[in-house]
Amino acid sequence: MQEDEIKNYLKNHPEFFEQNASLLAEIHLPSPHGSGTISLAERQQLAQRDKINALEERFAELVLNAKDNDAIANKIHALNVELHKARSFDEIEQLVSALLPEHFDLADTCLRIWARPLDPANHANLVFSEVSEEAKTWVATLSQPYCGTQPEIVAEDWFIEPAASIALIPLRLQQTIGFLALASDDASRFYAGMGTDFLTKIGEILSAALSRHLD
Repeated sequence: MQEDEIKNYLKNHPEFFEQNASLLAEIHLPSPHGSGTISLAERQQLAQRDKINALEERFAELVLNAKDNDAIANKIHALNVELHKARSFDEIEQLVSALLPEHFDLADTCLRIWARPLDPANHANLVFSEVSEEAKTWVATLSQPYCGTQPEIVAEDWFIEPAASIALIPLRLQQTIGFLALASDDASRFYAGMGTDFLTKIGEILSAALSRHLD
């Protein structure tokens, strides 16, 4: 009898195991954990136990991710509230340069805007420093925040120290008005292919806050 014939027979005759229950204890197979041989019944129990352990680990991972996402959502909500309370452009810039690194454990941030400020006095702010046309074009083509290593368009004055990884968020109203770059000294913090929903939300609420101060 061929192997496939045995498989088909057992599938089509499940009563075989009920009628020969003692056979399960008599058949011995190598242990999946490398500790000698065990009965077929014991091997099935171990297989089920391993599946349960894998499911428990996956569930614990999902719970941890949910907690992390909830914490990030709360921080973004707090940022949104503070941006709504800001009465001047300088207050918004201070929130970006001070509150964001503190709340999101960042090494540095860089805010650059090429739209004109309503108050000409704000034009002296570092935020309105000249940005290359190459960088403007690159940012304008982004359909979502960029995450990964520093791209070549990063200028020397963007960060105090070179970043191991960055997230660059386009800021848009009717058109692209600038960007917010987040720097980390952890190479695995921002990486290609990561989810960008939270970063996109930060870009949207910051753009809305800036719109009150731009021409």
